[in-house]
Amino acid sequence: MNDRTSPPPAAHGIYGGLLSAQGLDLQQREVIRTKVHTWRTDAGTGVTFVEARGLPIVDVVLRFNAGTASVDSPSLAALTLYMLDEGSLRFNAAEHAQRIERLGAVVEKQVRHDHATLSLRSVSTKALLDPAIELFTSLVAQPAFPAPALEKIKRQLVLHDAARARQPVLRARSEAYRHLFYDHPYGQPQESTTQVLDAVTPADLRAFHRRAYSATNLEMVVVGDLSRIEAQAMAQRISQALPQGWAAAELPAAPQTSGTTINIEQAGAGNAILLALPIDVPANDPEFLAVKLACEVLSVGSDSRLMKALRQRQGLTYGIYSQLVPKRVGGLFAIEWEIAPPYVKSSQALVEALLRDLVLHGPTEAELQLACQQLAGELLRTVAQNKRLAELLTETTQQGQPADHLNTYNDRLAELTPEAVRDVMQRRFDLTRRVLVSVGPVADQQPLPASDQ
Repeated sequence: MNDRTSPPPAAHGIYGGLLSAQGLDLQQREVIRTKVHTWRTDAGTGVTFVEARGLPIVDVVLRFNAGTASVDSPSLAALTLYMLDEGSLRFNAAEHAQRIERLGAVVEKQVRHDHATLSLRSVSTKALLDPAIELFTSLVAQPAFPAPALEKIKRQLVLHDAARARQPVLRARSEAYRHLFYDHPYGQPQESTTQVLDAVTPADLRAFHRRAYSATNLEMVVVGDLSRIEAQAMAQRISQALPQGWAAAELPAAPQTSGTTINIEQAGAGNAILLALPIDVPANDPEFLAVKLACEVLSVGSDSRLMKALRQRQGLTYGIYSQLVPKRVGGLFAIEWEIAPPYVKSSQALVEALLRDLVLHGPTEAELQLACQQLAGELLRTVAQNKRLAELLTETTQQGQPADHLNTYNDRLAELTPEAVRDVMQRRFDLTRRVLVSVGPVADQQPLPASDQ
């Protein structure tokens, strides 16, 4: 006979009455045991390596401190990166592309405020990996920067940036950065203009490359089917081929800006809205995880507070998402959503009220448990995939995390209490500095409709 004096373990809390969960310890998290090796090459490059023998694949990520904030002209940083696969001193662009394709390798690149990143994914078979590394190294270390290709890339960059500027979400982000990082490299306009690009020459690219793409300005991550000795030899080979002996200067501290509301009229069916808050909590700060949990509780997943309020109860948006963006200096906490034009102000007021309530009272125990489960599951999925693990290690290396960061992550999550999260939020979230940006058509404003629940 069942004991009817107490409900089954899964009959309450965040798991409801899920019968298949009865008898399971849903708070038990799988232990992460990722052996991370770190060292420096003779040329001064920091290397992070994880041996992963499950697949015959090797992922190599090169992250240079050569982002748009590292130079007076963001366009120079972008052009330098985009020109790297337009030919080297050995092969032209078509020859490089053909050789990479024949080897079954994939090269990707991206530029952000803090970094320029190039990655290579290759089969680990030596007969394919060695020539792939050789081609990848020649692209990064010995670019030709041909003038005809530069003119082509300039035209493409103007069109690309113009298209991004027309996207309401991206325009809202740009405006938030301009205010939050006023008179700081992060606040520079990222859009390229013909006038600015016309001034950039191949000689400018070579000069920037000699400095910013040096071995001492690089962090390298290697994950895959090879030994540490093989990874060391590979890292040494890449590092020695690069320019030597230069490292970027530290960025200035983030400015102390005040809160504001920015409304930008732009044609469209709806409005993109961004609430951004400066959060100066480095990712390797012990309090960063508490801020990350707060972000998870507020608007990550269908059970988050904002998703329940704006989508489930009132059906006003398909999704509302928050993101914590740590940067080399400073950082921000951002919430983004799209809404019908009549509900811009009322939805902003609701989001601000929910954020203020979380700061004031903190999360519930059930919300915190669910957030911890979500973050632990996300980490488990990441370390199970070589490419995603390489990307994560690249981030954590830039953040200055210790080598055991991944293995201790879940334990540090489990130590946090609702009270601890609330206390961190009350000290770290200054709501008077919030920036609200809306981009979209202007309409007469209405109160939120009655809730469905």
